[in-house]
Amino acid sequence: MLFPTATFALFFLVVLPLSWLTMPWPHRWRPFIILASYVFYSWWDWRFVPLLAGCTLWNQLLAVRIWRSTVQAQKRALLVLALAGDLGLLGYFKYYDFFVSSGDNLASYVGMDLPLSLKSIVLPVGISFFTFMAISYVVDAYRGDFQPTTLEKFAVYLSFFPHLVAGPIVRPAELIPQIETPRDPRRVPHHESRAGNPVDLDDRAEVDARRQAQRSRVPCDRAASRVP
Repeated sequence: MLFPTATFALFFLVVLPLSWLTMPWPHRWRPFIILASYVFYSWWDWRFVPLLAGCTLWNQLLAVRIWRSTVQAQKRALLVLALAGDLGLLGYFKYYDFFVSSGDNLASYVGMDLPLSLKSIVLPVGISFFTFMAISYVVDAYRGDFQPTTLEKFAVYLSFFPHLVAGPIVRPAELIPQIETPRDPRRVPHHESRAGNPVDLDDRAEVDARRQAQRSRVPCDRAASRVP
């Protein structure tokens, strides 16, 4: 499913209000958004859904094992295993034909005949984005920068449809805390003032109105000061 299509518009018209209504209850919102994200991803080709699900399970399992391990050598081995699986998956879909073609050309140049054939592999949409996000999750667990969360929350992090096929690649510490925090659909999230303090939209509108009024008074005050 592509964003600038009528299909996505209908999908979004259904998902947005339901997501908005379930936001106050994260235990309801998370399963719903996972389901919506998988429907979104399967719309292009349902055969790649197990690929996304498998990537989620693989990296969650190894991230938890890495975090719980107290032996540095074991943690390093688990990290290498996770990276090998992720990069191997990505390399197979993106570069298999390239390496086979290059190897065949090199073998022909030296007079060898390799029994390799091109497969014309279809590249899954968004595989680079969710693979590198999964790598970021595992690496942060290895470094001790982020404690692995539950499988459900990690599934939301990896499959969240607004960034699943178009990015950007987001670190777990940036997105997962937002997934864990209940949202009030009656209020828009706070913005930050220039001083770094949270400001509600209503308060910000009042502040902007006062600033505009002060700016409009400045020319008048200057003009009045020039009158003898």
